[in-house]
Amino acid sequence: MRRRTVLALGVLALAGGCGTPAPPYRGEISLLVPGPPECWGDGVARSLKSLIEARRWAQRVLITRDARSGASAVGRFAVGRTDRLMVADPLLLADCALGRAPGDTRGDVGSFVTRTVPLARLAGEWQVLVASPGSGYRTFEQVAAALLNTPERVKVAGGPDRGPGHLLLGLTARGLGADPRLAAYEAFDSPARAVAAVAEGTTALAFGGYGDVAAHVRAGRLRPLAVSSPERLPGLDAPTLAESGVRVAYANWTGLLAPLGVTARERDALTDLCRAVVDSPAWLRLCEHNGWTPMWLAGEEFRQWLTGEARRTALLLDDLGIR
Repeated sequence: MRRRTVLALGVLALAGGCGTPAPPYRGEISLLVPGPPECWGDGVARSLKSLIEARRWAQRVLITRDARSGASAVGRFAVGRTDRLMVADPLLLADCALGRAPGDTRGDVGSFVTRTVPLARLAGEWQVLVASPGSGYRTFEQVAAALLNTPERVKVAGGPDRGPGHLLLGLTARGLGADPRLAAYEAFDSPARAVAAVAEGTTALAFGGYGDVAAHVRAGRLRPLAVSSPERLPGLDAPTLAESGVRVAYANWTGLLAPLGVTARERDALTDLCRAVVDSPAWLRLCEHNGWTPMWLAGEEFRQWLTGEARRTALLLDDLGIR
């Protein structure tokens, strides 16, 4: 079976913090969560609000939502209040690649990074390809063979179009040497609902986060076929994609952006707050409970990583025939 090396859209440098808590942020913070309801940014924002307010690291944390397109949301956010932060994730980058923010004359997703101040990447969620026990798929090799021979007949479910599941299907097909444009993707409102459909037997395959699939796997309602992490995940008897011949490591990551008007002092204070959060035992417990992996990256390193990630997202959307 033919394999190709793929420059993974989500190869991530994993790092944990070991610093001391920052002094309280002097003011109120608003977290803007773009994208559809039930996106995982909602859960991250709620966790941040609970943790920050419990420790009085800010006066108050408000959560607002914007279901409009990524480029349009970023355009309004970029010139907005400096106490409002945006929750970023792969779906935001993909949506920005398909639209043009106000004032964006270049029309490419890379310009999105220049219109915000990237603060920090916080955590990520490794993806798991699962099958219904009654589907006939017992190994990833069977899925790979079908993607190479009859890709249009291999329907893989996941969260919203252009989200992590959709992107990972494209990366997987490309890594196998199959045509990503022919891969059939079935979008659900959330990865959890896609995984539930597989557990119920109404669809055969899905990509979902570790937290979405773990309980179903333990109960025997799902069969894990492959994981997108660099190493095998505890509690899942499944090889990595790399072990299976697809040289990809990919995570559904999340981070925080500030608007351009933020001052250097405000930026540093907000970055210190982010670091205090990820260094706290409470955050590590939240990550463990939800199946997240700490993926700290801040400042210029985060900006450079985000710029590369934005470009790779745009190229992948081209491969999928979406852009």
